[in-house]
Amino acid sequence: MERQSVRFVGFVQGRGFRWACWNCARKAGVTGCVRNERDGSVTAEVQGDSAQIYDFYLRLEDLVDGYGSGWSRGSSHELPVVAGEAKFVVR
Repeated sequence: MERQSVRFVGFVQGRGFRWACWNCARKAGVTGCVRNERDGSVTAEVQGDSAQIYDFYLRLEDLVDGYGSGWSRGSSHELPVVAGEAKFVVR
């Protein structure tokens, strides 16, 4: 089990990006959260095994690329695993 924090930059607010993250997280079986940041970026914390996290990123790229360009995955880093977390939430 691992947990990653990832920052998405570009045209990610005001277009349903957080809900796209929620949908992809549900399908990939990961837990965590996603939130808008004041600088216009979006931050997600994604928890699961490495295959689930990889699946989340693939699903998100496929889904959001359908919206058009203008976004990218920025910085990411490892976080401590949150024990007992059961879902992915939009904040």
